[in-house]
Formats: sequence, structure tokens, C-alpha cells
Amino acid sequence: MTEKVICEKCGSEMQPIDPNAAVGMTCPNCGWGWATTYTEPIVEDTTEYRVILLDNNELSNDGLKTISRITNTNVVNAKKLFLDSPVCIFSGTAVEVRDVIETMDNVSLKYKTEPEFPY
Repeated sequence: MTEKVICEKCGSEMQPIDPNAAVGMTCPNCGWGWATTYTEPIVEDTTEYRVILLDNNELSNDGLKTISRITNTNVVNAKKLFLDSPVCIFSGTAVEVRDVIETMDNVSLKYKTEPEFPY
């Protein structure tokens, strides 16, 4: 059960500004409220990043499965990407790229990002 937040100006129960995110509260009676403006920089980053699979990666089952998942293709095509590397295997937002490179790090795949990934 969530705890009620009371307006310090008029004593009414405060309501969330956005019920799906913890961004602040507002008073429906007097309008007083508060909000946070901090957003993680990675979320606001609109740069399109590319993840490039580098050559000299060990051709392992875990690596093949990982590349297959990232590229949404079968293992045969993933093996071709290994053999054709360096090759771009993914492009997307900073948040998406963070998830892809974490997955690649988990199986020790060598990669680079373009532009350089600052997170």
C-alpha cells in the first residue's frame, strides 16, 4: 500500500503528475507541487550508434547464439557475420546499444561502437 502524500500548503492529498513514472506530485486543490527534472543522460541521447563485430573473435556456440539473437537471424547467418567481420551487427539508440554491448561483454565478444560510446 502506498503512503499518502499531503500538500504542505493546504493539507489535501497530493496526486502523481504521471502515474507511470516517479516525476513529481501535484495538489488537485491548490495546484502546489514538485517535480524532478533529472533524467539519465543515456536516455536523452539521440545519437544513433553502430555496434561493429570485430575480427579475431573466437567462433564459439555462445558467441554464435549471441550474435544470432542480436541480429535476429539464424546461427548459419551469424557464423557468416563472424567470418565477414568487421561488420556492423546493430544500430540504435544509446539505451539499446548499452543492452547489446552488455550481452556481448557477457560472452567476451570483441566489438567497437561508432561513434565512440560514452556510457
